[in-house]
Amino acid sequence: MRVIAAVIGLLLVWLAEVGVAESYGDIRERRSDLFHPETGYRIARHRAPVPDDIPMPVRRVSALRAKMLLDRGALALDVYGASQSRFDELDGTWLVSEPRMSLPGAVWLPEVGRGVLEPVIEHYLQLELERATGGKKAHAVVVFCVADCWMSWNAAQRIAALGYSRVHWYPHGTDGWADLGWRLDPVEPVPVGVQ
Repeated sequence: MRVIAAVIGLLLVWLAEVGVAESYGDIRERRSDLFHPETGYRIARHRAPVPDDIPMPVRRVSALRAKMLLDRGALALDVYGASQSRFDELDGTWLVSEPRMSLPGAVWLPEVGRGVLEPVIEHYLQLELERATGGKKAHAVVVFCVADCWMSWNAAQRIAALGYSRVHWYPHGTDGWADLGWRLDPVEPVPVGVQ
């Protein structure tokens, strides 16, 4: 019975991935007001259907490919924004309103997928990526959030722009993972280093 449920789950994920999503170019052309004019990152309404593509060198991956990469040691990078969250200016801890369940072994860096980042969050992303990858820009990184969230789309491109050469975007995020019946674990956001 478990095998049948897993096969059905994989089929549903595959059907969702071959759905009728628009391309990034079509979405940006239709709603240019939602995108930063210079970077092309989505700056408003982050929770909306994502495109079926992402600019190279980032690669879009399925749940199965993401799992394979993670099993081989890729960094699972959760960029869930936690909407009302803010970090404490004194000690850098994030004040989150609800617990977060994420892919096993994930590193959670809230807010790094916004269309425009504050300098402190840009530095936070750079520092924590360097820490999590051991400073190896060729280390594989799987970037995700939840389904229909542009934060992971933005963050994946931003990470590639920092020189990381093996960036993978998993657009279905924790929702797609859970739909397959795969385990999610509690995760705490990495504190922001404060000066």
